[in-house]
Amino acid sequence: MDPRTGSFGESKQPRRPNGAKPAAKAGKLKSVSLMVDWGYDCHHHTVPARVWKQIIAGKHIGRRGEPYHYEGDRFSCHWEFNGREGAGSLIVSYSGGGDGYVGTWEDALNEEHYA
Repeated sequence: MDPRTGSFGESKQPRRPNGAKPAAKAGKLKSVSLMVDWGYDCHHHTVPARVWKQIIAGKHIGRRGEPYHYEGDRFSCHWEFNGREGAGSLIVSYSGGGDGYVGTWEDALNEEHYA
């Protein structure tokens, strides 16, 4: 018997049978939040579940992001999924012709929201 737990080595958690899949998350996927940063700012974007399914399937999707202010100027940004960098890519560009973030949407994935 383990004096710390008072058990004989059995698990306190019920075990799932061999080959059984882990339990699914409770509820239905509602949306996904992504976050990227460049300069001194973090930029967030929320994608509805139906669009997220298209993104993970590899479809090229472009979405307008929230405008932001930097050094007194207002900028708009555009989120491009699976675009010119290929499947799995994410490019967040801003008005004025620059790219603030070039990477993967998987690295930018911040949180999944369930109903």
